[in-house]
Amino acid sequence: MKKEMKKLVRSAISGDKDAFGTLYEIYSVDMYRFALSMCKNSFDAQDAVQETVLSVFKSIHGVKNPEKFKSYLFSSLSNTCKRKLLENYHIVEFEDEGYVDSEIEFSIPVREALSRLDEDSRQILMLSIAGGFKSREIGEMLKIPANTVRTKHKRALEKMREELSL
Repeated sequence: MKKEMKKLVRSAISGDKDAFGTLYEIYSVDMYRFALSMCKNSFDAQDAVQETVLSVFKSIHGVKNPEKFKSYLFSSLSNTCKRKLLENYHIVEFEDEGYVDSEIEFSIPVREALSRLDEDSRQILMLSIAGGFKSREIGEMLKIPANTVRTKHKRALEKMREELSL
């Protein structure tokens, strides 16, 4: 973790609201991408990101290691997304709501291929792609061995290639 980022996290932990806002700006796009891949519709994804940000803001003083902040943030987001899926009690297909932002939205074929992955594989793939996490970090978040993460990641990529005929 870069020194500037560590300093920013420490400031946020100390109660600096501007520092927390900057952290949100840094991670918001990746958080939304991840939440969208999990929740499969933009309304729930946006809600999950907002709920997670509020929850992390309220509990940030409990973060003991600034280097683990990103993992803490995405782990919290993952739990929020899972709760939202349970609340909805069914998996909603991706919605095409006309919102297009090339930095955030995946193409329709990619979204459809992602939706056909099982939840664990989709989560691992998106933590890797959108979150930029290594298999060890993903394993820690999901409480599974890093080798299992690598295997599921590889299989998910293979399935995506098949679905997209690459």
